[in-house]
Amino acid sequence: MRISGKTKVFTIISHPATHVIAPIIYNHIFERLDLDMVYVAHDVALKAVGHTMQAYTAWENLGGFNVTIPHKEVVVEFLDAMCPITSHTGVVNTVVRKEDGTLYGYNTDGVGALHALGDVKGVKCLMIGAGGAARAILDAIAHGGAEKVYILNRSKLRAERVMDIFPEGKVQWFKDEFLPEVDIVIQATSIADVIPFGLDLSRLKKEARVFEVVMQDTAFSKEARRMGLQVISGFAMLYHQTRRNFKLFTGIDIADDIIRDAFSLTGYRL
Repeated sequence: MRISGKTKVFTIISHPATHVIAPIIYNHIFERLDLDMVYVAHDVALKAVGHTMQAYTAWENLGGFNVTIPHKEVVVEFLDAMCPITSHTGVVNTVVRKEDGTLYGYNTDGVGALHALGDVKGVKCLMIGAGGAARAILDAIAHGGAEKVYILNRSKLRAERVMDIFPEGKVQWFKDEFLPEVDIVIQATSIADVIPFGLDLSRLKKEARVFEVVMQDTAFSKEARRMGLQVISGFAMLYHQTRRNFKLFTGIDIADDIIRDAFSLTGYRL
């Protein structure tokens, strides 16, 4: 890869950024397609997001950036325009910098999650967490035909704020007696060392799907596998997001084999 003053730069705003695998994926694709582009990670503390957005606006060869924890909500404040999903949920994960410096925000978390999960029509879903990723995925599931979505979150007030943006009755607070009727459980928190809220996964249906937004193995995913449940990792969501994000950044549709080759370099398994 040759980098010059003309190279188009893409980045991801995160904190911390040491765990970010997007540069491995994007740079491999750029090389395969012989594009004069490069992708780097940008570690930015929350207090510095405003200054960073100002710099991004003025950064002439910046093509765009992804947004991950903990910035998915705060970055929305600095967008000049946004897609309907970002407008509805208040969450962004992909931003394109236009030639005039304006920042246009998109959210592809929900699209990636739906592809990873498969058909959600008529299902009852338990969403653990009410943060940025949870809201975007919840939006996609609700519009994808889920019958009911339950929310379980440490802050009930925050969960109620999420419920308020959806049609009445579609999303409601989770009660323990609902667990045996749940078809899909989505773990959208950063909790890794214990099972959130001490949920007894043995009470789930044997055919239930369990989706964890984070990409590493956690106590939750290990217990789900032990119970013989179908476990879908956040890596699958990222995989399905990549095609959409790449087209937003470059206008190019990439072949599936190129995406798979890039993801194989990360060491994660689909």
